[in-house]
Amino acid sequence: MVCFSVLNAVQSTVGQVSTRAPAINVAAAVKPRHIQLGEKARLDLTISGDAFIKHIETPKFNFLPEFLAVPLHTETTPRLESNQIAVSMAWAYELIPQTVGDFSLSDVHFAYQGSDYFANPGSIRVSNADTYVDVSTRSTHQVEVSVDTTKPYLNAPLTYTFRYLYTAVLPTQESPTPRLPEFPNFLVEELPTLRAHTQQIRGKTFWVEEHVRRLYPQSTGQIVIESATLMLPVPRGRKTLTTEPLTLNIQPLPEVGNPSNFSGAVGEYQISAQVDRSSVVVGSALTLSIQIAGRGNIQTVTAPKLPPIAGVVVNGPNLVEGTTPTNRTYAYALIPARTGTLRIPTIAYSYFDPSRAVYATAQTTPIPIAVRPNPNDVADTEIDAPSWWIWLIPFAILIVVLAVAGLLWHRARLQKIRGETVNPATATRPSDKSQSSARKGQRTDTQPTTAASQASEALRALAHGNTTDEATAFATALTQILYEYLAETLTLTQRNIDTVREACIQSGMAESVLEELVDLLTKCEYHRFAPVPLTATERGALIARAEAVITDTENLQNTHTG
Repeated sequence: MVCFSVLNAVQSTVGQVSTRAPAINVAAAVKPRHIQLGEKARLDLTISGDAFIKHIETPKFNFLPEFLAVPLHTETTPRLESNQIAVSMAWAYELIPQTVGDFSLSDVHFAYQGSDYFANPGSIRVSNADTYVDVSTRSTHQVEVSVDTTKPYLNAPLTYTFRYLYTAVLPTQESPTPRLPEFPNFLVEELPTLRAHTQQIRGKTFWVEEHVRRLYPQSTGQIVIESATLMLPVPRGRKTLTTEPLTLNIQPLPEVGNPSNFSGAVGEYQISAQVDRSSVVVGSALTLSIQIAGRGNIQTVTAPKLPPIAGVVVNGPNLVEGTTPTNRTYAYALIPARTGTLRIPTIAYSYFDPSRAVYATAQTTPIPIAVRPNPNDVADTEIDAPSWWIWLIPFAILIVVLAVAGLLWHRARLQKIRGETVNPATATRPSDKSQSSARKGQRTDTQPTTAASQASEALRALAHGNTTDEATAFATALTQILYEYLAETLTLTQRNIDTVREACIQSGMAESVLEELVDLLTKCEYHRFAPVPLTATERGALIARAEAVITDTENLQNTHTG
């Protein structure tokens, strides 16, 4: 506060002016001396004397264009001075800064009983909303934000960096607290905070703390990122530093050159494939793992679509645990249905590269797999026979034909002999009807066992057996039950899914039942070889599905025979 004692007349521009008694005192004070753009300062003006004074005019000043002054209130304070009543007048104004800089405020003019009095408020500093200068430590504190591009593509990564710069640590126990915006139109990936480091900026050494986010815009057009703030715990309270908002223009992905298998991946990616074994038994599953790695939004990466592979049942994909911010792995279960050499073809993955603004495609290399015959399935064995075996085939057929012919001749001969046998007492042959009744009576002595009843008993045993504790053992047992039932009910040349499908079609099975049976067998094959656990609920659901398939098949068979 600058205070002036006025005795007679105006003595100087700094303030002590008087023309006559009584002594008049004027004062002008502004606080705080350092504010930010958007904050407000207060100007207090007072005039007082050692005797009663009256007819006091309002002080006059003009701080425009740097500051806009808004009156707050006026206050009159009486007091007793040398056994006389004296009066003090006070005016309060709010100063709103209009620009940034260091300003020396002009004098404030007081007029009383024809005399002029002046008081000077001093100087004031106005800084940007992102900067604060601490008087006690003479330190500068500043915040700023930046992005590596203001015109990113849709779903393309961009880096947002918030920086806190300071020349000295504030003498407080609390630490500054940054508050970043919410980023509502982006997928956000928080990167590790780097340790504070020093940097020369405009001839000063600043400590720099950075908070980095990787953003992936989810909509096109203009997007405004709101201001970030920093709460500074200054000795006399709190100070808020605010950055400028950022405006981005999000570009859509180009239509030209868009591949047919493009699924929306944006960034730079590589693709690789590997299998868990180089050979497999026919009807067994092997695991194909495909990894996509690179720079981009890994959260939006989808599983690649496998090209058709003849004679192979494909299950999956399943996302493998352990995905990192730079890669994602998918697992497929492949079940070959025939022997020979299985060739996993080239697998392509297309993406948009924002750094070059072009579409690109990464590819895997083909993988050969040897498919061996199942030693438990003789009918499925394929052997490269030498040429002399070809001559044995018609010879074997001839032997079989002669054997069948001889058997038929022998049976006909026996029937003829039996037909000519006569009862010597009655001169008649035994009654065919009585023989038939005897044979029928023998068959009704015991209840016949059907393939469906055997399968149902096996399913009930499986539901309560110890094999249900392990997925591989459970799936193997359930597969065996289904194949045993189908072998008894239908004509199966091989125990694999393709053969089951053909036999079911020939038997006239409904398409819905057929698809359910094939899906059930496929899931069983998958759980036999894929390391995926099975809960009790899942095992019960598979058993229930198997019972339903058997019931539907029996109903179909009964309909046909009826």
